[in-house]
Amino acid sequence: MRAPSPAVRLAACAAVCLVGAVQRPAQAQPSIRGTAEAGVVVQRYAAGEDQTVRETSAPFGVAVRHTSGVGAYVRGLYASAGGDGLGALSGVADVQGGVSYRRRLGGMIAEVSLAASAPGRGSALTDPEFATATALTFDDYAFDTPTLGQGATIAPALTVVAPGGRGVALGAGVAYFARSPFTPFVGDSASTAPSPEYSPADELVLTAGLTAQTGRASTVALDAVLVSYGDDSFDGLTFSPGNRLSGTLRWSMGGGPVRGRFVAHYRHVFDGAVGARSVAYQRPEHAMLTAGVGVYRGRSGVEVTAGTRYFGVFETSGTTLDLLNVLGEQQLLVDVGAAPTVEIAPGVALSGAFTYSFGVNEAVGASPLSGFRAGAGLHAAF
Repeated sequence: MRAPSPAVRLAACAAVCLVGAVQRPAQAQPSIRGTAEAGVVVQRYAAGEDQTVRETSAPFGVAVRHTSGVGAYVRGLYASAGGDGLGALSGVADVQGGVSYRRRLGGMIAEVSLAASAPGRGSALTDPEFATATALTFDDYAFDTPTLGQGATIAPALTVVAPGGRGVALGAGVAYFARSPFTPFVGDSASTAPSPEYSPADELVLTAGLTAQTGRASTVALDAVLVSYGDDSFDGLTFSPGNRLSGTLRWSMGGGPVRGRFVAHYRHVFDGAVGARSVAYQRPEHAMLTAGVGVYRGRSGVEVTAGTRYFGVFETSGTTLDLLNVLGEQQLLVDVGAAPTVEIAPGVALSGAFTYSFGVNEAVGASPLSGFRAGAGLHAAF
């Protein structure tokens, strides 16, 4: 299963990230502004008594932007993972960095960027480490760090945002991710033959977004993302990952003490191919709904959330195979949580989050999935 790339997730929101900028008039500000953040996240999920997977990650990052429109960022994280019957896997994940230039063109804003990532711990894994890395990629677990290394990447991108009428902004973007080959497995010491390289597919990401003010303190945002893959190759075989199409609707309301939000997301994975043979994904559909209500005093407060996630197939005819004996051919999960935020100084906030997840619709013979995500972080704006 192909894990969603953090860089692709970044490109997916690029078309709507500039919407606020296109709607705000220029104001006097410091020549350089930026943000810095660091945190720790603990996640633990289980499907049955002897099938626990856990991960601890510590992300960090710094981003700055000059009034000339030039910006730069660097981010990375350390992660450690393991579980019952799984080997330990730890190290610094791919370190990402990038530069960008943002410019107003009449009523529009255009931004060109160049991002790159370099392997942290290295991508070569032993067999026990590979089993752990595979478990991390399953969507059901929703690990913050689904992979520690995917080789070096370079990604140019262009994003344009324009006003579409009173209180409306439209955005579009394109990004290309060129990925270098890497060695996924540690070579066998008993063999003189080198371990084969894996050449991951390059990715073309197209994004489109719309944001509209629907009231004095109400905003609706809609974005769509198409990820088109090239061909993977490994040990003389060629694989074509299934392209992905997704859409997300975000609604937020309230700028006072009580604030609400609603998020709906849908993703479809198209059939892939091994050589000339078409391969259908076992659970190509993913739907997610989340609602949250927060109570704030100034910039401090707490938000309570509840949501559900579905993985499987929406078709009513045909047959499917189990993806795993553990998780079954489909899964319906419920997530409930709370996220407090405390402003400890002007521009500096301490945040936390706890989410408990549990399965409510298991396949016959499958164990119920349950687990939690707990995290804390420090965010500073300067």
